[in-house]
Amino acid sequence: MSLHFEIASLKSATASAARRGRLVVDRSTVLNGPSSGRTTSIELETPTFIKYTRNGLQPHLVPEVAAELGELPKFTRVQIEDFLEDDMPACTKFRGGLGAFVALEETDALVLDTLDPVVAFRSAKATNKAMGIDSGGGIKRLTPEAFANIVDLLLPDIAIPPADYIEEPLPSLTQGKRISKSVSRSKKWLDEFLARKKSCTAIFAPVVGSHSTELRQVCAQGLSECDGISGYSFNDVCLQVPFSEKLDLFRHSILHLDASKPRYMQGASAPDSVVRAILYGVDLFDSSYAYAVTEQGFASLYRFGGGKEGNSGPSSDENPISGRLDMFESRMFGDFSPLADGCCCYTCRNHHRSYVHHLLKTKEMLATVLLQIHNLHCYQQLFVDIRSSIEAGTFAADARLFLERYGCFAPEIDLPAATNTSIHAFDELDILSKQTFSPTTKIQRKRHVEPQNNNDYAES
Repeated sequence: MSLHFEIASLKSATASAARRGRLVVDRSTVLNGPSSGRTTSIELETPTFIKYTRNGLQPHLVPEVAAELGELPKFTRVQIEDFLEDDMPACTKFRGGLGAFVALEETDALVLDTLDPVVAFRSAKATNKAMGIDSGGGIKRLTPEAFANIVDLLLPDIAIPPADYIEEPLPSLTQGKRISKSVSRSKKWLDEFLARKKSCTAIFAPVVGSHSTELRQVCAQGLSECDGISGYSFNDVCLQVPFSEKLDLFRHSILHLDASKPRYMQGASAPDSVVRAILYGVDLFDSSYAYAVTEQGFASLYRFGGGKEGNSGPSSDENPISGRLDMFESRMFGDFSPLADGCCCYTCRNHHRSYVHHLLKTKEMLATVLLQIHNLHCYQQLFVDIRSSIEAGTFAADARLFLERYGCFAPEIDLPAATNTSIHAFDELDILSKQTFSPTTKIQRKRHVEPQNNNDYAES
């Protein structure tokens, strides 16, 4: 297996600028028979998202239903913490690798990470030798050697090794010594992992350093001198600072990293965060935002630029701040229009707002299936329009219009916050991270009308 990344369009000579690229995985298949030794190429046009899963499955979508969405990106991420009921996951005993274990399409590339990018608050702590993981079987310790063995057995196309992510949410709680230990531990674990790994899996190295620009530089310089790295992963989910500060920290890191390698940012899947991060040169995200919207009972209405499915402005029903429609609202009872005007997804072609409202009120599982189809379709179209905008050379202007339209706060481009509401734009992922994870049918959450402030998102 080999991985290479080509930057097809870069509108600025600086390292932190929007760029259009192509990520290609060449996978060699060793089989018995006439197809033995064939090579399969899996391509991904960037910027784009990697499909988010829980327990190896896209939330609310079985493969046959996901096929209704058309050509989703052919990259799927799985986190090993979903399978750590025991110290060595049961899936490692399955011959054929993790992709076959979760029935992933052979044409999909598999990205294996350690942690779920949606979970922002964790109880397990790292030690000098191992990463702490909150699993279904309790707190587990994952050493670099154990993860290398797992990678060799599960055969993912891309793996993100363990790192010492700092759990303290506020910078004031984290002193320089703790951040320095995080950087040195992560580099030590990466070296141990690379020395132990035997498979040809490509490696995306975690970039750490918390809120310290100096230690981020130390981390980046150490990674730039390391052989065997194909890309970089940025996971600052637990760092509770404004996103503009996270972008500034990201910029400090990439100044000292190889600009020819792909950059994967986790915990930044909301549409406004995606647009702002792409302006800084991020290539890859995950699709957890579409799942968060569905879990809250919302239908997405946002559009980037004109798009091929509608005009450049919000529809008449749209909340101009968040680009979403609350399907629990009583006004949906007799509304027989599609979820979003002009949308061509399966849900909008075959169903209407009143029916989805009915399904939600009666707690039918089909409600979240139909919402997930629609929300993931909108999310996919966002990236299609963004790539077209970059190719046309209008992305900076289009990005500003998008952020202004939905009242987003983006101080890095001198865009102040909207003053007519206390609701943050595209905040569903933050809301979801504070809730107990469980299938929708097992724990009923209090559904709501559009809240007046973030405190209105209370659990049952």
